[in-house]
Amino acid sequence: MQRDSLDSSQDVNHLTTENILTILIVRIFSYGTVMPKPKKERFVRVPPPVVLFRPIGIPSSQLCQVVLLLDEYEALRLVDHEGMDQSRAAAELGISRATCARILESAHRKIAGAVVNGCAIKIEGGSYRFSRNRLRCLDCGNIWETGFDEIRAALQCPTCGNPNVIDLAERAGQRGGPYRGGMGPRTGPRVDRPPGPGGRHGGWER
Repeated sequence: MQRDSLDSSQDVNHLTTENILTILIVRIFSYGTVMPKPKKERFVRVPPPVVLFRPIGIPSSQLCQVVLLLDEYEALRLVDHEGMDQSRAAAELGISRATCARILESAHRKIAGAVVNGCAIKIEGGSYRFSRNRLRCLDCGNIWETGFDEIRAALQCPTCGNPNVIDLAERAGQRGGPYRGGMGPRTGPRVDRPPGPGGRHGGWER
């Protein structure tokens, strides 16, 4: 009688352990199927005029590459170039100040690593939204801003009148609408040009 009681107790404990293991396994697999929360879109005023910087004199096969996301580029532009404080820059980006600080720190780390290690810097990707677009004339180099609803009418350089222009939002990897962006393909050949006045055209992709 005592042995039967012990056997029954062991069976209950055994079943309880199996049930616990089953619950844990189900939870682990269910967590793996949960979709992550989408990253909030960051506001970028206009596309960058250049999307690739690379050292001169290093073959492409030997060149490392650092990817600078569009929100990281915009944080650099607002804080380091425009001189905004991080609170105002965060408001422009549509994020919190703490998030802006993390983005800026990441951008600084990437650029420092690229300069120290001699890597190319490629600007693309991330979760962002352009407020306005930019076009660039491939003949005279003029760059001008335009709204996304004005692109058809603006496909002619206002300086030289040439229609040979490039859409910089597309070059930055825009996809999914007239102003939203992400990891998209870029078009156009990669070329190396000699430096112009002030190094403006040196070693970048047009």
